[in-house]
Amino acid sequence: MENKIVLEVKNLCKYFGGIKAIDNINLKLYEKEIIAIVGDNGAGKSTLIKTISGVYKRTSGEIYINNKLSAINDPKSAKVYGIETVYQDQGVISILNAPSNLFLGREKTIKNFWGKIFKFTDDRFMKNETKNLLKKLDVELKNINSEISTLSGGQRQTVIIGRAVYWGGKILIFDEPTNNLGVKQERRILDLIKKLREEFGVSIIVITHNIEHVFELVDRIIVLRNGMVVGEKQKKESNHNEIVSMITGV
Repeated sequence: MENKIVLEVKNLCKYFGGIKAIDNINLKLYEKEIIAIVGDNGAGKSTLIKTISGVYKRTSGEIYINNKLSAINDPKSAKVYGIETVYQDQGVISILNAPSNLFLGREKTIKNFWGKIFKFTDDRFMKNETKNLLKKLDVELKNINSEISTLSGGQRQTVIIGRAVYWGGKILIFDEPTNNLGVKQERRILDLIKKLREEFGVSIIVITHNIEHVFELVDRIIVLRNGMVVGEKQKKESNHNEIVSMITGV
C-alpha cells in the first residue's frame, strides 16, 4: 500500500514584481516522512515555505492537504490545515514564561462568571499543560515560571516546537532548526525532531544548510536552485558530494 500524501504542491509560483522567487514548484510530503529542502542562499527555500504556510500569497499554483485542494491564503488558514512553521527564536516573547508562550494568543480563561467577563486566565491549567507537554518531549525546565530569555537556545526552541505540536500541527516546517545552537543543544533538537515523527506521527519539512544533519534526519532531499527544483533524491540513494554538486550546479 502506497504511503498517504499529506501535502502536495502543484506548479507553485511566487513572483515579486518581475522576479520569480519560486517558479513552477512541484513536491509531495508523505505521512510520517521527513524531507529536506536544500539550496544556496537565494535559491527560494524560505519563499517556498512561506508560501506553503501562508505568509506569502502564492502567485499561482495549488496546495493540496490530504489530497484535497486547500485555501491557504494566510498563516491562520495554514494552521487550520495543521501546518505549523517553527522559526528559530521567532514567535516567542522573551519576558514571558513557557506556559504564557505556549498559549500565546490562545490563552485559557477560567470557566466561571469572572473568567468570562474579565477574561481571567487559568494559569494553573496552562502551567500543568505545559509541564505535561514538556514531559512528553523529554524536556525538563528547572523553573517553569522563568522568563524565556533565561533559557538556553535549545530550550527556547523546544518550547516553540512544543507549541506547534500542542495546537494540532500535523505538518511541521523547520527553518534552520539548529542554527546558532551549541553541539549539545543541536543533538537535543535533532533527537526531538525524530521523536515527533516516531511518537507523534508528524510529517516534517526541514530547511537547513547543514548537510550532515540532512543525512542524519531525512528520508528524501529536494534541491532548489534559482527558484526551481533541480533535483530530488532518496537519502539512501545519494551522498554528500552529489547533493553539494546539485546545490552549486558544479
